[in-house]
Amino acid sequence: MSLLSRFSRGELRLNRIEAFSDGVFAIVVTLLVLELKVPSLADHRSVAELAHQLFDLLPKFLSWLISFIIVCKFWLNHHHILDHARHANYAMVWLNSLFLMGQSFIPFPTALMGEYPANPLAVTAFGVVMAVNTLLFIALHAYIRRHLQKPEIRAAEDPQIIGKSFIGVASYLIGVAAAWFSVQAAFAIYFLTPLFFIVPPAPRPD
Repeated sequence: MSLLSRFSRGELRLNRIEAFSDGVFAIVVTLLVLELKVPSLADHRSVAELAHQLFDLLPKFLSWLISFIIVCKFWLNHHHILDHARHANYAMVWLNSLFLMGQSFIPFPTALMGEYPANPLAVTAFGVVMAVNTLLFIALHAYIRRHLQKPEIRAAEDPQIIGKSFIGVASYLIGVAAAWFSVQAAFAIYFLTPLFFIVPPAPRPD
């Protein structure tokens, strides 16, 4: 039996995969907020100093907000596509694990962009990581759709759904390119991109 055929074996329970995935998502969103640290003041009674320090934290707040929305969007759509599967096999488990690996890395580019918001490379790194995460999600979705999808779901799902998902990849890469001309434009693109996928697509009418 070839190695590839072995990956298609197994009828694993989806509830274990969902529980593990939810745990990873919960840890990721917790790690995101840990970068928001209370500023240290020379004069604890100074309103002006605190206001200045909080203003300096705005890029970190914005990076946290963007990443939080993106991770929640991934979580919701991940829940949606796992509900389409009849069961899991080893290939799906490993594709899901690769996707979760990408999710677990999100706090790093978030912290990098928040710390160096005017640095095009830092802002670029964020967009690249989000584009890669979107590709990993597409790979998982495509595998479930091709090999494990419930028959009744296939009839109702948009046949172009996988192709449309690449809009997210393209949008993040546009943000990557924009970062070298205007980091503010890149921030705006990163903020707007998940809003197009903030809820799973509705099934096609009968």
